[in-house]
Formats: sequence, structure tokens, C-alpha cells
Amino acid sequence: MKIISINNKKLELKEAAIPTPKDDEILIKIKAAGVNRADIAQKNGLYPPPPGASEILGLECSGIVESIGKKVTSKNPGDEVIALLSGGGYAEYVAVTASHCLPI
Repeated sequence: MKIISINNKKLELKEAAIPTPKDDEILIKIKAAGVNRADIAQKNGLYPPPPGASEILGLECSGIVESIGKKVTSKNPGDEVIALLSGGGYAEYVAVTASHCLPI
């Protein structure tokens, strides 16, 4: 998949593996991502991602559920959702905890 990566405070288009959702996560095929102050601060090295979060920018996105983890019962493949992320929204796909998503 394509991602936006930070290199010396500049954004670059790169390739990365599609994430695999954990048991409580869904995989979203991203259609749109927000750009907010925290993303800009992170790009400039002023706001590090939380421990364990994706190094890929992007704290919010919308898209279509591609697949679901084993314990997810609230979402189904094909559902349109919006999501709050700890990172990873500037990519073609993101895995996110299902409870952090709302239906569109």
C-alpha cells in the first residue's frame, strides 16, 4: 500500500505492508483523511506519536471496512465508517480498534 512518510520534516510517498487487524480491530480501506494541527506538529517533530502508535501521520479518516478481527461484532465488511486514530490515516489502509469508529 502507499503511505505518506516523514523524512527530515518533509512528506514522502512510500510503500508499506497492509496492516493486519488484531482481534478487536477492523481494517479500513481509506477514502479520505483529515489534516489537523496535531498532524502538522507531528510532521515538524513537535508532537511524537503515543507509544505503540503508527509512525504514519493521520489521526482521522473515513473509508470502507475491508475486514474485521475475530472479536468484532459491531462492524461488517463493506460498512462505511469514520475513525479516530492514534496514527496511520495517511495511507491506503489502516487497522483501528472497532470502538473508535462510527458509521457514516
